[in-house]
Amino acid sequence: MSTTATNGYTIRLDLLKMAKEMLEQDWHAQRDTAQQHWQQEVELAKIKAHAKDSLIATVPPAPTLRPFPTEIEIITKATALNQFINTK
Repeated sequence: MSTTATNGYTIRLDLLKMAKEMLEQDWHAQRDTAQQHWQQEVELAKIKAHAKDSLIATVPPAPTLRPFPTEIEIITKATALNQFINTK
């Protein structure tokens, strides 16, 4: 019978990976939502311009995205996950 022991290093590495994935998924979801909203605004501007039989007066500005998760944010998230796990 074989058992796999998990040491502290493996646990910390797994928590870092999990934190990274969580933060990146959140970033991508927010980016996608912002881009979809912007595309809707552009389409609405096109429809309004077409209804007036003119060119688009102003193109809505592209969304400003928050910065991609940093190492510090990932470590902070992993620390929070670790504290949650260690809470009795």
